[in-house]
Amino acid sequence: MELPNDISSCHRIIRELVGVLEGLKPQLEGYVQQIDSQRQQIESQRQQIESQHNQIVQLELRVKELESQLKGNSRNSSRPPSSDSFRAKAAFPRTPGGKIGGKFGHDGGTLKMVGKADFIVEHKAAVCAHCGKTHFQEPLTLRGRRQVFDIPVPKIEVTEHRVLDWVCCGCAHENRGQFPNTVTASAQYGLRLQATGVLFNNAYNIPRNKVQLIFNDLFGVNVNESTLQAHCESAFIRLETEETYIKNQLLQSEKVHFDESGIYVGKARFWEHVASNERFTHLFVHTKRGEKAHRDGQSILLDYQNWAVHDCWASYFLFKGCKHAVCGAHLLRELTALIENGSLWAKKCHQMLLDLYERTEKGLSCLPKKEHAAVFRDFQKILKQAHKEEPQPLQRPRGKPKKSKGRNLLDRLQKHTSAVLAFVVHKEVPFTNNQAERDIRPTKTKMKVSGCFRTIEGANIYARVQGFVSTVRKLQFNPFKELYTVLSGGIPDYRLKSC
Repeated sequence: MELPNDISSCHRIIRELVGVLEGLKPQLEGYVQQIDSQRQQIESQRQQIESQHNQIVQLELRVKELESQLKGNSRNSSRPPSSDSFRAKAAFPRTPGGKIGGKFGHDGGTLKMVGKADFIVEHKAAVCAHCGKTHFQEPLTLRGRRQVFDIPVPKIEVTEHRVLDWVCCGCAHENRGQFPNTVTASAQYGLRLQATGVLFNNAYNIPRNKVQLIFNDLFGVNVNESTLQAHCESAFIRLETEETYIKNQLLQSEKVHFDESGIYVGKARFWEHVASNERFTHLFVHTKRGEKAHRDGQSILLDYQNWAVHDCWASYFLFKGCKHAVCGAHLLRELTALIENGSLWAKKCHQMLLDLYERTEKGLSCLPKKEHAAVFRDFQKILKQAHKEEPQPLQRPRGKPKKSKGRNLLDRLQKHTSAVLAFVVHKEVPFTNNQAERDIRPTKTKMKVSGCFRTIEGANIYARVQGFVSTVRKLQFNPFKELYTVLSGGIPDYRLKSC
């Protein structure tokens, strides 16, 4: 295109171009508005995609949670074995080739003859099988013995106490007899019957109406339910001294196991707490599960200064006066659940804990000091791998960020590494908290039988009686004899012989 040389022509072309531009301006403004609208639409879609992505992530986490719940059993969660729909594998690998039944050194219960029987019944032929002559004075030869162990015919023995007075012939002073302190009414039940009723109802988990039937069927006596309750209340008061003794013994122990389990009193949710070792058991009931329960005067945790073995429940770590050790069995179950969902770091951590369990003679000893640093380094390597594998916490509009189960476990392992590996460093620290779980398990049986406790007083009675019975059995004494001694005002043998 050839441009003009004169000014007027250039002005004309410029005016034409200006006119063209003015005509394009509305169209360009429309394009700008359209671009702005599309930009807003794109931003809205981007936000919608992010929101949908977050929803998808949340749904994926929820699906994994639901799948883990469906897969949950006693092997990979805190569920009891009774809830398993099939026989789950043991948390710890069993020794290959082991025999089923009692192991070497197990004290079997095979019935054996005693040296002296209570009664002897002789069996002999009355007449000679050959000639028919009646036995007279012919000597008898013992050919064999057999003993039958049976229960004598149950019956109630009624003991009448009489107070007798007499007048001294020397000074004419009237001397009066006195009833025993335990005989307070004209007709009452004795301490053996009281101890039996208390054990039936609490230690053996038999409901009171069934206890009434037992006494009626076996002994022909009709014991009122209110009488059984009075016997339990009397035992509760008498056992207060024993509970204090047990708590003092636990406070002096180098390790104590702690745990808790939910119970119902009527429709209200309560918690039964346990503190125990291989010799003593203390149980108490509280409305709270965590810190408030242990700051109550019933718990020993506030004053305890040695090794407290427990699960990773955060409330236990709030008590700084003691040293903490985490139950390895709980961790193995959580790691197993993660392994079933494909976690690689959980598999390594699970294997490491099992190896350490075997190297410490199944938690009965500890590793040499020179190996401690290497164990902690290896553990930290696994946790670093876990940080890479586990998804980051998902931010929510409100509340704390949503974490996966693996991330939650990782945070606990990172925070409480010394408590997790305490069994590796200290020989007095066991690998598991099974002692506390065994000591609190009878309460779950009680709840299955009774459903709930009627009153908090009944729950407190059960806890104190069960703690006493558990202690006595651990020390291999007879619960009935020991309870009878306590009810009669004496000092039980388990205290005299276990010191």
